[in-house]
Amino acid sequence: MTASGGSGSSVANRISVQVMKTAAGVVGRRQADIHVEGWEHLPKRGSALLAARHYHHLLDGCALLSSIDRPVHILVALDWVKGRAGRRLMETACGMARWPIVLRNDGLAGQSGGTAFRGDESRRFLRTAVRDSVELLRSGELLVVFPEAYPNIDPAYTPKSSPDAFLPFRPGYLRLVELAQRNGTRVSIVPVGFAYLEQPSGRWAVTMRIGEPLHLTADTNREHVAHVVEEQVRVLSGLAPVADLSPVREAIFS
Repeated sequence: MTASGGSGSSVANRISVQVMKTAAGVVGRRQADIHVEGWEHLPKRGSALLAARHYHHLLDGCALLSSIDRPVHILVALDWVKGRAGRRLMETACGMARWPIVLRNDGLAGQSGGTAFRGDESRRFLRTAVRDSVELLRSGELLVVFPEAYPNIDPAYTPKSSPDAFLPFRPGYLRLVELAQRNGTRVSIVPVGFAYLEQPSGRWAVTMRIGEPLHLTADTNREHVAHVVEEQVRVLSGLAPVADLSPVREAIFS
């Protein structure tokens, strides 16, 4: 584990992280057989942002939390939450674990049963999420972002219509990296793919593949890096053939 300053090293935070890790392990074992490939690419310490495919609303997080030894912080969307009690519970739990919270505007509009949040709250939550995410990265923590914003399987709203659907990555995660690096912090961008296969028993066979870290520098093109990260996640998820990235390897890979 990496040490982190401020609230990240508090007793409450450490307990919350362990509780979530334990719960994720229990849920994961009940519903899935999880296999991880590419451990050698995961930074053992230091700032890292994992850009992951989002396939299952619950099991993606379970695989990440239960498999990775380091504390894992996930940028989560809570626009699906209903009722004041549910909102209080989720905001409290995320706050204790230092999980930044965002509200998706299209998610707020797409919830058929209503939501516990107002549309005019999204900007405030976004500002706080950016601040908290940058603070985590500057503290040497590991932050998970799902740039597609929506999973393939979700009991609430999702714009995905098929098991193989893959949404274009929203580029905001690279902005978090840029902001975190303004004080000299070096952030590793780690692509993570998920491949799911539903078994006759109803359990899932889940393969989580960790790709080679990339880095955003003053000499690299942000749009180019975004394209490469997205392509790598597609490849790692078994949705695209392996691409020849040799022309850009020296510039953006570690």
